[in-house]
Amino acid sequence: MKRTAIAAVIALFSSSIYAEEQPFYLKASLGFTQFDSSDNAYVTKEDLDSTGYGFTLGYRINKYIAIEAGMTDLGSLEQQSRYGLHDEGEYDIDGYKYIVDVSSASHAKTEYKSYSLGTAFTAQLHRHLNASARFGVHQWRKTSGGTASYAYSGSWYSPSGELLESESDSWSGDWDAEKESSSNPYYGAEISWSTGTWDIGLEHTIFEIEDEKANFTALGIIYSF
Repeated sequence: MKRTAIAAVIALFSSSIYAEEQPFYLKASLGFTQFDSSDNAYVTKEDLDSTGYGFTLGYRINKYIAIEAGMTDLGSLEQQSRYGLHDEGEYDIDGYKYIVDVSSASHAKTEYKSYSLGTAFTAQLHRHLNASARFGVHQWRKTSGGTASYAYSGSWYSPSGELLESESDSWSGDWDAEKESSSNPYYGAEISWSTGTWDIGLEHTIFEIEDEKANFTALGIIYSF
């Protein structure tokens, strides 16, 4: 029992010494983000892949546990949508018919950024090879904007089929940026190769954004100090 207690004290002391030598680290990451596909039936085209980058500042409590704070630019998601009622909106009023033709299209671009705070757990697989699991909470911010167009036409017909009156309208333009923000969990894993002060790692992190997910895969350079 005494030997076990002494071994535990030595391990804790060793971990504290390790943390004091190089407790802080700064990581710069560059990679790509893949967003979830939309379930909107009117979305006709999506660009779900985007370039992303991030910066992380960490503090090692010991060689197994660290606290991290980070900022990640997840890139952007682009979607094109179309909606139309071509000769399908037909209304019969006392024998008179009103036929509507409506169409609209939009091209939206949404940019995502994440500000995170969490914990990383690290295990040494080999002398220079480490594996880490991380999770925490992030505040995401998205900014949406784009262009849209709208066209409308309607015609009245008599019971005999004679055209009585027609009307039409159209519009196109940009809409102002819409901003939205909230908090959700994030979690991921990393494999890194350490040379002492400098590490190089491959990471994959999943950022939950409401009911959707952004999958960020990146190569990171880590500097310990």
